[in-house]
Amino acid sequence: MSTSVIPPNRAKAALRDGAFLMGTMVAEIRQPSIMQLLANAGFDFVVIDNEHGAFTVESIADLSRMARLVGMTPIVRVPDLAYPYLAQSLDGGAQGIMLPRVTHPDQVRTALDIMKYPPMGHRGCALARGHTNFRGGPVAATMDAANEASMILVQIETLEAMQHLDAIASIPNVDALFVGPNDLSIAMGLPGQMDAPPVVEAIEQVMAACARHGVAAAIQANDMGYGTRWVEKGMQILSYGSEAALLVSAASAVVNNLRGVRAAQV
Repeated sequence: MSTSVIPPNRAKAALRDGAFLMGTMVAEIRQPSIMQLLANAGFDFVVIDNEHGAFTVESIADLSRMARLVGMTPIVRVPDLAYPYLAQSLDGGAQGIMLPRVTHPDQVRTALDIMKYPPMGHRGCALARGHTNFRGGPVAATMDAANEASMILVQIETLEAMQHLDAIASIPNVDALFVGPNDLSIAMGLPGQMDAPPVVEAIEQVMAACARHGVAAAIQANDMGYGTRWVEKGMQILSYGSEAALLVSAASAVVNNLRGVRAAQV
């Protein structure tokens, strides 16, 4: 059993074993118990969406620690490529960063430089915080363990990213290329047409680049049919909807079904 004060990253370990990972976005609910509910549903990871969601450093830390405690890997989608967004999320307990709006490989290198401790990067070191479960440990060994555990998912959602696919996928320590199909369709001049042949072809190009460079291919799906099609094509990571969307979908199904029963009786 590992004696490191860095909690294991279950999703990263599963990827190494070739496992398929299912997750969802947390877009609105800041109560940590949401993580217990999502873990009960069987998700492997959660993406705390701080690009579009209203989350503070404190709520990210609370959500991240609860996710780890119930066996899910917490990943934070940062609003921008800046040291505080990445480093404070990781210090608070996140185990991964999702980097949006990437247009050039240098952005990914900068993100990894922020995320990783020396000698791999230049992240400042503070132990006995959320990311170590408030325990201290040998500095060098703890930094090495943290570097090994942290992961990055690079979003592919711009034309520029598509032009640099192989350069991005070949950067050491990139764990996954994560397609944002809606934004990619917009960038391609086909807003919302995620099944349009040019968009499908672009996503398949992302998957091919992942296969060439040994990184995982990932995608966001907000529709069961859409998600099913990409899983059948070989996507290794799927993020489905969000906690808010799942709540509305399940609640709507109950309401509509029971209203239909009542209407049939009248």
